[in-house]
Amino acid sequence: MIKPDQSLKPDWDEDNIDHIAVHGISPDQVEEVYYNEGPFPTLAVRSKKKRGKSTEYRYRLWGTDASGLCIEAIVAPYPKYGLWRCVTAFPMSDSTKKTYFKRIKK
Repeated sequence: MIKPDQSLKPDWDEDNIDHIAVHGISPDQVEEVYYNEGPFPTLAVRSKKKRGKSTEYRYRLWGTDASGLCIEAIVAPYPKYGLWRCVTAFPMSDSTKKTYFKRIKK
């Protein structure tokens, strides 16, 4: 299991805030998952996304916000700029929750 870089700061703008709001998620909730502030640990999986000739890394995060809501988020880290950007976030599906709790053994 990997952990997102805790030294990076979030990069929010109207576009990504509005996008996650459609799913009923706020920037604060995503940050709580990213920084592992919920009652259960955040799991992260790193993947590569090809963008032309360059490769961008993204993380799929499974975790909980401070209230215990299970959230899945996709974030793109930009260590060169000291930032991470939320691509999307939404409440976990029932099947994802089942897998998440099985992996953290709760």
